Amino acid sequence: PFCDKIICISDAEKQSALDKKICKEEKLQVIFNGVDIEAYENGTHGKVKRADLNIPEDAFVVGMVGRISPQKAPDVFVRMAKLVKDEVPNTHFIIVGNGNQEAEIRKYAKDNGFEESLYITGWVDDPMSYVELFDVACLLSRWEGFGLALPEYMMAGNPIVASRVDAIPNIIRDGENGLLVEADDATGASEAVLRIYQDRNLKDKLVAQGLEDVHKKFNARRVSEEHGILFHELLVMR
Repeated sequence: PFCDKIICISDAEKQSALDKKICKEEKLQVIFNGVDIEAYENGTHGKVKRADLNIPEDAFVVGMVGRISPQKAPDVFVRMAKLVKDEVPNTHFIIVGNGNQEAEIRKYAKDNGFEESLYITGWVDDPMSYVELFDVACLLSRWEGFGLALPEYMMAGNPIVASRVDAIPNIIRDGENGLLVEADDATGASEAVLRIYQDRNLKDKLVAQGLEDVHKKFNARRVSEEHGILFHELLVMR
């Protein structure tokens, strides 16, 4: 009640606020989240090598960044991983993060014979060093207010497979800058990953469009400018 404006980081967040009757629509302002592209591009790259994780240089690497907890669907990721591994034996998998499902995820990999091909980083200060190792990046969340990992993947030049939930379609356009699959669909996710593996033209298209989108739409500089405009307008109104 004390706010003149409430900033939503995606259209899905705005709709959620309306559905829950948080406030009237005119009080809501959508400003998409963003990443610091300049800091990334001017930073140090290649700090983590595949050899550091015992991953062969010629391996096909599929990864995800996120908490190892139900929202981020690491269980779907490892079920997808088994299906991909069955088709492409030289595939390795990286999960950047930690969480309360880690033991369950490791057990699934062990029970299905690919524990040696799954690397879990735990909490790290520089997740982008691991993202740079990916050939395909996944975000298979069950719900997502924005999905900041997606522009980070784009920034690193990764083709993306993501779930079609909440704010993710605000960022990923199926077949243009990534591939969308339904939530909890490990088979669909594996098929999307394999499409990218098998079709170099598709991979190049997704990467090129992702790089263009992250610079145009998801730059932190743009986020700052939009906040500045909004604050100015509010002050003028007063």
